[in-house]
Amino acid sequence: MAHLTFHGVLPTGSRELGDAKGPGGSGVFDLFFENIDLPGCADLPALVVLATREVDLDKNFITVNPPETIVHMGFDEAREHESFVWRVLPNPGETWVLQTHQIPAGRLKPRGNVLGIHTRNEKGEQARVRDDFAVARIFIVYHSTE
Repeated sequence: MAHLTFHGVLPTGSRELGDAKGPGGSGVFDLFFENIDLPGCADLPALVVLATREVDLDKNFITVNPPETIVHMGFDEAREHESFVWRVLPNPGETWVLQTHQIPAGRLKPRGNVLGIHTRNEKGEQARVRDDFAVARIFIVYHSTE
């Protein structure tokens, strides 16, 4: 019998995405959390839970186990890919807002998962000025057989 299990991807602290948010003022447009092990992960839907703030645009998105080429994809192309979870919902204020998105069955595996958070411009493209926002308290809620 499967039971719900929580896995902390980023249980404390926060990370920023956007122009000039990386080392030396470089941009961070695709943030990846790698090597996420989910012991006993059952082939059932799961949830990704995260807090966000200062999300101005509606073409930012979340992926699970995306291909390396996701960094070159715009929103419209990415949402057709099986790794697409959902858009990061707009929240332009400085208050942290909790978001919960369903991960379809069959997308997660017991070992080596990758969670991606991607920022894009107002047209959903990987070009020009992209949205700047922060994420925190990221968890995956999944069904486990262990």
